[in-house]
Amino acid sequence: MNPTARWTAGLAAAAVLATVGAAAGYASLLLAAVVPLLYLAYGVLSTADADVTLRANRVVEPATVPPGQTVSVTLTVENVGANPLPDVRVVDTVPEALGVIDDSPRAGTALEPGDTLQVEYGVVAKRGDHRFGRPHARVRSFGAGAAADRTVAAAGDDRLRCRLDASAPPIEQEGDRFAGGMPTDSPGQGLEFHSTRPYQRDDPASRIDWRHYAKRDELTTVNYRERHASSVVLVVDARPASRVVAGPARPTAVELAAYAATHALEDLLGTGHEVGVAVVGADGPDAAGLHWLAPGPGHDRRARARDLLAAATETTADEPEVDPETQASRVATLAPPRAQLVLFSPLLDGWPVETVEAWGVRDYSRVVLSPDVLTHNTATGQFETVRRHTRLVNCQAAGARAVDWSRATPLYVVLEAAFAADARGALTGGSS
Repeated sequence: MNPTARWTAGLAAAAVLATVGAAAGYASLLLAAVVPLLYLAYGVLSTADADVTLRANRVVEPATVPPGQTVSVTLTVENVGANPLPDVRVVDTVPEALGVIDDSPRAGTALEPGDTLQVEYGVVAKRGDHRFGRPHARVRSFGAGAAADRTVAAAGDDRLRCRLDASAPPIEQEGDRFAGGMPTDSPGQGLEFHSTRPYQRDDPASRIDWRHYAKRDELTTVNYRERHASSVVLVVDARPASRVVAGPARPTAVELAAYAATHALEDLLGTGHEVGVAVVGADGPDAAGLHWLAPGPGHDRRARARDLLAAATETTADEPEVDPETQASRVATLAPPRAQLVLFSPLLDGWPVETVEAWGVRDYSRVVLSPDVLTHNTATGQFETVRRHTRLVNCQAAGARAVDWSRATPLYVVLEAAFAADARGALTGGSS
């Protein structure tokens, strides 16, 4: 237990009164010096018990999350000793890469034996494996004349995992995947009604229009819109212009783009499509500096694609400069004919619009999914928001399906809009 300077003023006052009283021969001043001396004695003698016993438990909920999600952290500190603690102050050790956005990791109160102190706060997840340190506690004596510092071992959760393939609750609660086969104009078997035709002897009974038969005594067969697998290339804009954040300690637009691309990858592969990945703006092994994985099926491709998307989030400012226009042209050269190109970009400059227009010249079907990382409470942020919305409209005017991903919208809703069933061009090679 270390003494503090809390009673230095009392000691000085007592010394001054005693000195003046002795020099002047005033007994009243000598008597007055007794008062601060009593307070000083109380502060010195009222030390806290050196055997302070605290127990801590931390709960991180949820412990595995995607980038950008708010995570609640609850630290509970209990006085398991036999003596009351008049002043306990606790601060949790938050990982350096994470920022606290709700409440505070600090708290203080008095604790009787068996009482607990709860520290509740929220952090924003960023990609990586983040480990919490031991909480720090400072215990003061009754007179606050001494203090003891402790590091407390915390049971429970000690880390937060932020992964691109982690599912936020809205995605897990959504029962169906957003992407089935891409739609065509060809009638056949499927789920969406297309047309009817006269019954043929080899048609299954499940496709007979029994209602029509009951009304007109004619057998007809129902055709559904067929869905076929197609080739899709997921393109992540990882240029320096896109490595921006919506606020302190929040994930970058590249992290959000890679997160959305990862979930699109999982669902598209899960429904039979051939999926490829390209990362534009980073220095890759390709001749044009492109990170590229050709479209294809299978579990091995899923793992390789995840690695490429993770690499997109790890780009740094000291990487060699690359030409994104050359890389975008390279994507169009490597992509299979009639493939669908999906660009994940925050649309903070004119390059994505020019890229979408250039891909349209080659008759590719195009989709643009844009995470919103701009601030809207400043004049500059509002101005940039208008410019970004103009770029979204320009992408649509160029024949692409442009989807705005606002921070309040669950990802599965955005993916549902990006891969809507009415995009005929997704299979035919035209504009969606």
